[in-house]
Amino acid sequence: MAFSAPAAYLTHQQKVLWFYKRALSHLESWDKYRYYAWLMRARFEEHKNEKDMTKAIQLLREAEEDFWYRQHPQPYIFSDSPGGTSYERYECYKVSENCLDTWHPSQKAMYPDYFAKREKGKKLRGETLPPARKEGDLPPLWWHIVIRPQERQCRETERPHLSCLQVKYITEHTLALIKKISE
Repeated sequence: MAFSAPAAYLTHQQKVLWFYKRALSHLESWDKYRYYAWLMRARFEEHKNEKDMTKAIQLLREAEEDFWYRQHPQPYIFSDSPGGTSYERYECYKVSENCLDTWHPSQKAMYPDYFAKREKGKKLRGETLPPARKEGDLPPLWWHIVIRPQERQCRETERPHLSCLQVKYITEHTLALIKKISE
């Protein structure tokens, strides 16, 4: 399912674009996909340069209603997408990285470079954690709760449970750690 943000965050252009993508993906369920896609694109191109916003909003509303009535009764869902037959099928087989700590030293000796860098990284991670690990401090990444900044909404493919501000902080923090490890 596509990311759906509150209407206040989306511009009209974004709404039209997301509607077009959603409608195009639903068209793949029909047997004459390319023909219907061409017809739909022609309908969008016909009203591409609409200057009157009330008419543009009305056109979008009518198109969404038309889409609702004409959508496929059993839309195609990719097998590894949410709702697909093999969605998260292999999640139960993933092993956490902590299992490497249980390896015997003779096993670790087969990969000395990897385990040396891993130990160095674990040590750095322990030193550079946010102050939340100390008792009585605020939890990490707490500022978004306190100040509620204006920020762009993340898509579902990014980290849906984190704001983009948090993702940026985590990415910068991770890159800094990787740089220190590789030195």
